[in-house]
Amino acid sequence: MDSPCQSCRLFGAQRSPHDLLGGGAVADVVLWRRKELAGGMLAAVVASWALFYCVPGNTLLSFVSQVLMILLTVLFVWAKAAQLLNRAPPPIPLMKISDESMSEAAEIVGSFMNKVLKDFENIALGKDSSLFYKVAFVLLLTSIVGRLTDLITLVYTSVVIALTVPALLEKSEEHIVRSFKKASIYVQACGRACKEYKCNMTNMISETKKLR
Repeated sequence: MDSPCQSCRLFGAQRSPHDLLGGGAVADVVLWRRKELAGGMLAAVVASWALFYCVPGNTLLSFVSQVLMILLTVLFVWAKAAQLLNRAPPPIPLMKISDESMSEAAEIVGSFMNKVLKDFENIALGKDSSLFYKVAFVLLLTSIVGRLTDLITLVYTSVVIALTVPALLEKSEEHIVRSFKKASIYVQACGRACKEYKCNMTNMISETKKLR
């Protein structure tokens, strides 16, 4: 018999939404367990979308270029002024990627690319039919969505959905499950009523034919 906790989960899931999302830092952010970080990310996404789409002439490339230009100009002038006034230079942190980090990143990228190439080979040689149908469906859906919107808007929308929908589902999970159960009971009752009505109508037609 299912426990009360499991019976109030969507689609009969055996694990919580936090576990389904991996149970790590990403799940904490998506489900708003770390509210400051999740709120900051959502605010940054909304602000950047408003900046690039509501203000004419702004693009991601021009914005990044202007920010970097201002930052480098301030640091350059600060460093030169510090040399002239015998003051400390700007506190620039050590910006260097360690060999271990590079090796780990290369290993992750390499394993991902090898998996993609292996899946491509399996599809091209007809070894995995289910994977072919899944990839074809995703590509078809991507093509349809691509006709309706551009890539940047799609990315913004996906991030906003990822930062809002899972948290709302987790918060309202029990209410949604109860509503689904009530709707299911109502549909089943309507189905039984339709069957009884159809049976009664069939009997009436049969009796009418007999009387004739």
